[in-house]
Amino acid sequence: MKYKALWLIASCLFLGGGSLTASPDDEFDPENPAEPSAIDFCRVTVSATPEEGAYVSGGGKYTVNGSGSVYISTNARNDENFTYNFLYWTMNGQRTSYSQSFWFTPTKGNFEFVAHYLKTDTPFEPENPEEPSTTTVKRKYHLYLTTNIEGACSFNMASGNKVQEQSQFYVEAYTNAEYQFEAWKLNGETISTDPWLWFTMPSADTTLEAVFSEIPFDPENPMDPGSQGGNIDNSSRKFINLTIGSGVTSIDKTRIVINEQKTLGYDNGADAAKFISTTAACQLYSLDGEGTLYSINERPKGDGKILLGIMAKTACSLTIVATRLDCTAYLVDKLTGDRHDLALGGYTFTTEAGTYDDRFYILLGSESGLLGDVNSDGKVTPADAIMILYHYFGVVQNEFNINVADVNGDTRISPADAIEALYIYFGASGNSRAIRPTQEDVREPE
Repeated sequence: MKYKALWLIASCLFLGGGSLTASPDDEFDPENPAEPSAIDFCRVTVSATPEEGAYVSGGGKYTVNGSGSVYISTNARNDENFTYNFLYWTMNGQRTSYSQSFWFTPTKGNFEFVAHYLKTDTPFEPENPEEPSTTTVKRKYHLYLTTNIEGACSFNMASGNKVQEQSQFYVEAYTNAEYQFEAWKLNGETISTDPWLWFTMPSADTTLEAVFSEIPFDPENPMDPGSQGGNIDNSSRKFINLTIGSGVTSIDKTRIVINEQKTLGYDNGADAAKFISTTAACQLYSLDGEGTLYSINERPKGDGKILLGIMAKTACSLTIVATRLDCTAYLVDKLTGDRHDLALGGYTFTTEAGTYDDRFYILLGSESGLLGDVNSDGKVTPADAIMILYHYFGVVQNEFNINVADVNGDTRISPADAIEALYIYFGASGNSRAIRPTQEDVREPE
């Protein structure tokens, strides 16, 4: 019923009703173009109380638009004299979470997160008491994550976690604005120059240091020098970092890099094959046309579609989040028909146990403007829907931006794109499948 109502609105507007017209001359003034919007920043501070009782991660300066989500975490710093028990997080003095780690989507302003702990004088009892055994038991040791510049980054895991010796895991430093990632160091020695790292846990408490340098502010180019989620890149490479997990817990991740200098196949030195675990609760990876599974997939844009695969050990609800997004990208769920703008936050879905290589794909958006804003006025309105309909019926329009007209991503321009523009205008785009037509509802006229 709502689909028919929106179609009626579009039809009435198209046939000439009301004061709203499709003429681009109504709002566009070439002598007085709109000022470019200022960059909005979000400053996040993270601390613990008592201060000596915990490690925290996630503080820094983030861009509001396109920076993805910030992983905020804490872990107790217990010792032989005291035990610290996590209670809750507060944000700007208000209680906000009872989970030790969570994802926060930056918005303009200053946010102060405080992890509250209960301090007791009970000595901390380690998890690995010495007990006689005929079986070799792998012990767990503390992994501490530090940085040479406070506030330069956040991490994908809490500092101070106990990790089983000889186990392999993924660690990443999410670079904050104004900083450049340089290297990971272990005992003063550089072990990687990439912000992401596969690391094997030694049989001892270990400290990994993320080393950064500051990027000088350039008054001639005041654009944000970087964003949360990876090191700074001023070239043509576009990063899309994705995580998958349950609730606020990130379990696995994958990276896609759009680089026109690479191929659609496997490129040595740039790509990384996906290691499929037999124990992980869920996994996420991209694929190419040959069925190769990628942990890191550096490739050209091609047709703008990148296959995305998931593996779930049990039936569950999962969320895919973009922690870095250097370009417009949508997550398309072929099972439900949803097309989710990754810049708007995580996409949550349910799945049965199994491996699914054909349910999702990434649809790369146009770099020529806001998707659906065909009259280039900086917003998507019914006027854009009318212009899309005019274009479909062959009416020539001088100010029609065809690069952003394929709103629903089906590689053609049709009345369905006008409907999708109206969904955006009325706030029904993204996960609002309950009020969206099914694939059978949207058909082109014969």
